[in-house]
Amino acid sequence: MDVTRQDFLDFCALDPETRNGWLQARFPEGAPVHWWFFVIESLESRLSRFSDALPEEREQALKCGIETTLFAASTGHLSEARGVVLIAGLLVRASLLKGVVDIPIEGEVDNVIRAALGAMSLSPEAALAAAGRRREEGRNFEESVHWPGTPAASCELPEDEDIRRLVEIEEMLAALRPLSALAVDPDLRLNIGAWFDLEDRFGLGGDASDEILRRWNGRGMGKRVDHSE
Repeated sequence: MDVTRQDFLDFCALDPETRNGWLQARFPEGAPVHWWFFVIESLESRLSRFSDALPEEREQALKCGIETTLFAASTGHLSEARGVVLIAGLLVRASLLKGVVDIPIEGEVDNVIRAALGAMSLSPEAALAAAGRRREEGRNFEESVHWPGTPAASCELPEDEDIRRLVEIEEMLAALRPLSALAVDPDLRLNIGAWFDLEDRFGLGGDASDEILRRWNGRGMGKRVDHSE
């Protein structure tokens, strides 16, 4: 089923309470993933400093974008991590329009960081271990990487669920970096800052990984969730 611009306009014109019914009628088998990206990207474009949208239209675009992302994540159409990335992207655009739009409470930077920390699917130790395996796989299976202009590879890198989770974490951290200084809660700044420090070591060797873990544990971060269960 093709997605049209009219679908986007119809969806955005609805009240949040009626959007679910519209989606079920429009997409009986479930809205495709590209639909959600199409909606968010269209709304994000309205927040551009080059957009001719009126201030109230920009405010509505931000609110609708956050509501849509939260809804898609709550129904399982988008992962929590992807939801964080999309909302952070909306907020970065909105931050360029100081005094033009109001941030809904769900989109406040502190709440987005809390969501990101809750969506971290690996412990620090597991993340560093996955980064180490990724480096090794990149070296050991270099011939499997398909570089532009070269013949397609005949084999692929081994399946590794933790590496996929690591990539999700890296995407969230990259999306949050431009916003992290706006966090109000000092504990949140400390916690997300620890992940930023950790990310900086993802490309380094074992000694550096051990050192960052010693620093992490020395910060008194408290108990961490055991993701091994």
